[in-house]
Amino acid sequence: MARMSTGANVSPWRIGHPFPPVVDVAVPYANENRNHVLLGEWRRQGGEQVPAPPLLLPRHGEGTYRARIWKQNMLDFFLEDQYSDAVAGTTGGPGGHLEDRIVTSITLRGEWRFATGSQRAAVAAGTLCVRRNEHPWDFEIDRGTRAVTLVLPAREIRFPANTRAVTAEQAAPAAALLLAQLRLWAELSDGLGAAAAGAARNATLELFRGLMNDQVIDDAECAPALHRAATDLIEVRLLADPELNPRGIAAALNVSVRTLYRAFAQGGTSSVMGYVLERRLERARAELISTRLSVSEIAARWHFADSSHFVKAYKKRFAETPTAVRNAS
Repeated sequence: MARMSTGANVSPWRIGHPFPPVVDVAVPYANENRNHVLLGEWRRQGGEQVPAPPLLLPRHGEGTYRARIWKQNMLDFFLEDQYSDAVAGTTGGPGGHLEDRIVTSITLRGEWRFATGSQRAAVAAGTLCVRRNEHPWDFEIDRGTRAVTLVLPAREIRFPANTRAVTAEQAAPAAALLLAQLRLWAELSDGLGAAAAGAARNATLELFRGLMNDQVIDDAECAPALHRAATDLIEVRLLADPELNPRGIAAALNVSVRTLYRAFAQGGTSSVMGYVLERRLERARAELISTRLSVSEIAARWHFADSSHFVKAYKKRFAETPTAVRNAS
């Protein structure tokens, strides 16, 4: 085996260190049996721990293909720090490589390219890509590419229909938070007890779901579901929560405020707080008709700043004053 370049030796995430890589192969591109040699050596080294996907090396007159992979198991997740020169292959699909997993490629240098059916994803340095791997994906890797791959059970993450991959900038707030948590967990995992490891796993999963919600909520099937969940939550908290606001609603539903706003916009209704105001006015109107509470009592009960604010909002909404409704009832 030839010695790897410095770029392949240094693991920026310290995944699997101080142990040697699980896979460390070098095959001359000019070798006529290069693909057979590569798969044979990979399978010998990686075994069941890092199974070899179908791979195809390009034909070059000179130079050597190199690949090196460190692996770290973290409960039912695992991470791989991967270095690869130019190669193509296939992953996923029924009975294929990691077919029952969600696979996230976090590119540090170079580029991965994925394709399945009509969907394409280019994952250059500074971006990440989350894939449903029950479908077969063809991939290509540029020479000198370095990436971290996160693999977790498919049952843990919900993709919207007709979406097989989601990409994001690593610097985006939700992605940056997830990656910081994941990197810290990887560095500390060997020293964590069972309870702390479970907590780290669950925190990572929640951040992963937050990233996914930020990225895929535009899907036509997701936005209506979030809109319904938000309106149900608002209905429950109309009376109980005087500080009801978009940030609190989004936090309760584990989505970003921006995602919540988009769901309301796609739902064709008023803004989030416009909806809250409308429902409070409707509930106040029902109490004006059915109870003997005073206008000021009803205003306070439904969390209006004062009676004048309530009267003004009520008249704008119903084209009459609360007193007129009370007198007519």
